[in-house]
Amino acid sequence: MRYAFSMIELIFTIVIIGILAGAVRMAMPDTKAYADRDFILQKIYETQMRALLVDHAVMGDAGWREIDYNDTCITLSKDYFNNLEKSSRNSKKYHLSPHTALSASVQKVCFDRLGRPYREDYRLNHFLKMPIELNITYKQKTKQVLLMPFSGSVVVKP
Repeated sequence: MRYAFSMIELIFTIVIIGILAGAVRMAMPDTKAYADRDFILQKIYETQMRALLVDHAVMGDAGWREIDYNDTCITLSKDYFNNLEKSSRNSKKYHLSPHTALSASVQKVCFDRLGRPYREDYRLNHFLKMPIELNITYKQKTKQVLLMPFSGSVVVKP
């Protein structure tokens, strides 16, 4: 009468489970490209919202924090996003994946008090007339994001 598995049966079972786990891992999608894209979009939206609050800060309302006009600009480079602090309660920093490359048709974008994007300095002729293309490449897969002129809305291309 047998009461246990032999060592060969256990090793064979562990090898089969390892092969199946490796196959499942290979079939799972890599979500780092999506996470990097969403992080960049979040920072663009935050900058745009800060620009909308500038109007209230200028009026001197005590309920609104003072906002510097430099807070209404964002630099579209990997170094800029890697240097952003995560939060005041956590000392870790946000960062893009090391395999992520970022390229943009414009390096710096600012927003006016209505949330409209313009290039670097606030002049009427510097408002964007063409969408800003932002390409986020992760392991030879590119995600394209367009920042639209006049409205400042963001379009994500699949």
